Amino acid sequence: MITIRRATLDDRPEIFRLIQQAYGQRGQYKIPDRWEWLFVNNPSLRKFELPVFIAVEDTGKFVGQSCAMLEQVKIGSEFYRLGWAVDTVVLPEYRGQGIASKLQKINDESQEFYMALWMESIASRKIKMSLGSVDLDPVPVYRRYLMFTPDIFRYATLGRDAENQSRLKRWFSGRLRLSFLNRFVVFVRNSWHDLWNQQIVQKPDQSLGLTEVDTFPEDVDQLWERLSSKFYAIVKRDRIHLNWKYVDQPHMDYRRVVARRKGEICGYLVMRKGKPPERNKGVISDFFVDPSDERAISTLLSFAVSYFRQQKVTEIITATTIPEYQSCLGRLGFVKTGESYPVIHARVKSPAVKMALEPGMWFLGRSDHDWDQYPYEG
Repeated sequence: MITIRRATLDDRPEIFRLIQQAYGQRGQYKIPDRWEWLFVNNPSLRKFELPVFIAVEDTGKFVGQSCAMLEQVKIGSEFYRLGWAVDTVVLPEYRGQGIASKLQKINDESQEFYMALWMESIASRKIKMSLGSVDLDPVPVYRRYLMFTPDIFRYATLGRDAENQSRLKRWFSGRLRLSFLNRFVVFVRNSWHDLWNQQIVQKPDQSLGLTEVDTFPEDVDQLWERLSSKFYAIVKRDRIHLNWKYVDQPHMDYRRVVARRKGEICGYLVMRKGKPPERNKGVISDFFVDPSDERAISTLLSFAVSYFRQQKVTEIITATTIPEYQSCLGRLGFVKTGESYPVIHARVKSPAVKMALEPGMWFLGRSDHDWDQYPYEG
């Protein structure tokens, strides 16, 4: 018999054993530091309510879990507690018994808003939809290539699933990877791309001062108060939240940049460089600027592009639902390469919440949910 219940801090040893068994090598990045940061030291946590739900066999063995990453969300003019669905897993030998559905159901029922943005499995998405979740607008993903590798030409010729092609194609792929033609094309492409990069990055707004900070300053709360009304539905971005997410988060080396004009804070940028086992990529995790302040948006994003060029990353990845941000990304050479499909189940019923389900209402990006976690290869 399987019992589904909310976990307590006393369950940590068994939960950690479950995670290690379920995630293997990747488990080292989930416990213990990230687990404590996410579920115990979260500033949105309600006392004595650990946002972790477990499936326990009658022998006492933990066989599955479903968790929630808690954040405060502003919808209209009201604030609510949002639970992002994270880390749902069932041990392989216990799958097919409906345990994942029961775990997500109790997780869903415990949240005012139960939401997911990035989901690794189709099955998980189906469970959420069966519980009452509805679709929100897709979140566009943008990439900007800074440097091409020999694999680019091979992929262009054979497709990204080249290694799963026929034996003849795999043989051709191997020869192409080592060929002079491939290396020559890459050299020419990188030389042209370097010149293009120098031309496309726009000149910064000289009235803006950019400062890298170790922690977010107190006046970032003023930025939040000033800009939050411009977005109908958005995760709260005050100093407490930002420092928890981008300073305290384990395994992450975020660079935090604050923009000021005449001494007044007008935006911030959070970015990081991928490190092994991740690819050599740059990630723009979060940027928050008045959508009408085109010069500040351009200056911050251009700063990110220049920084990542210096770091010699091959590509930059980001995501945003804000049209003004998207336009600036396009002018800086980013292209839309995909979408993520968020879902939400709102247990709070009000006209304001109903409005939040309409198109174009949400501020969502790469940092929302646990989309930007380490290691991540998307």
